[in-house]
Amino acid sequence: MFRKIILLVTVVFFMGLVLFTGMMYLKNETVVYSQGDITLTVEKPTFFTLSDSSLTEQGKDVIRSHDLTLLGLPIGTYTLVERTLDNGVKIVFEQLDNTSWMPFAVSLNTNGLSEAEVKTWNPKPVNHQEDPVYGIDPTVNPYGTIKMVAGEILQGNLYVSRGLTLGNGTEVQELRHEIPDLTMEEGSLRKNFWLPPNYQTETWFMISEAPFFETAATEDKWIDFTLNNRLQQLNWLTPAGPMVKVEQTEDLRTQLAYSRDEERTKDPVSAEWNKTAPSLFFESMVLNSKAAQEQ
Repeated sequence: MFRKIILLVTVVFFMGLVLFTGMMYLKNETVVYSQGDITLTVEKPTFFTLSDSSLTEQGKDVIRSHDLTLLGLPIGTYTLVERTLDNGVKIVFEQLDNTSWMPFAVSLNTNGLSEAEVKTWNPKPVNHQEDPVYGIDPTVNPYGTIKMVAGEILQGNLYVSRGLTLGNGTEVQELRHEIPDLTMEEGSLRKNFWLPPNYQTETWFMISEAPFFETAATEDKWIDFTLNNRLQQLNWLTPAGPMVKVEQTEDLRTQLAYSRDEERTKDPVSAEWNKTAPSLFFESMVLNSKAAQEQ
C-alpha cells in the first residue's frame, strides 16, 4: 500500500512538473493577423490552444474571436478588432480575457519590423498632477511611432484591468497596471505580460502608409503637450471608445476606475489640433471617435 502511495505521488509530481514546464518555458506562437509585411502573433504556453477565428463584421469593424483552452478546457478568449477609417488608416484593437482560476504569461507580438525606427512618446517623465475632480491618472503616453519603409505604426500601451461595480451601481474597469515598457527584438515588438484570473488585457495600434505627422516638430509639440495635460490625451483606446478616469468619490476604488465618457469619446482636443496643425494622426483620432460613437 505504501509503495502504491509513493508511486502515485511520484506520477502526480512528474505530471505537475511537465505541466509547469510547459506553462513556464515551452512556448508557441499563433498568427492572428497580417497587414502587408506586418503579422501579429499570440505567444503562449505550449499546452494552450488558440482556436480558429470566428469572424463577424460590424460597420467599419472586422471582429475576429478566438477561444483559448488548456488541454481542452476553456480558460479565456482573444479578440481582435480591425477598424478601417475613411482616410485608409487602420486601427487594430486586441483584447485577451482570462476566465480561468490561474494566472498565465502571454506575449502579443508584432512581427515584420526589421530596420524600423522607434520614436518614443514618453521622452521624459509624465507630469502626474492631481486633479480636484478626477484625482491622479497614473497612465502615460502611448508607446510611440514606429517608422518603416512601408509606412508607420502608432503603438499603444497595454492595460490590465477587471470589471467591477461601484457602490453607486456604475460599471467601471479597475486598472491593475499599465504596461508601457515594450521590447523590440530582431524586428519584433514584444508585448509581454502576466494576466491574473478574471482580468483582461487591452492594447491597440494604428497603421498607415503615410506619416502620421507632417513634420517631426508637430509630433514633438503634441508629445510635449500631452505629457503635461493628462486629461487631454486619450491613451486607452477600445473599439467602443476610450477609457478615461472617472470622478473620485468616497469609494476608494474610484482612484483607479476608468469608464467611457460621451464627451471625451468625441475627442474635441484632436479636432481642435487638426484645425491648427492638420495631421493624419489628428484626423484619424477624429474619425475613430465617430466610429466609436456609431457602435
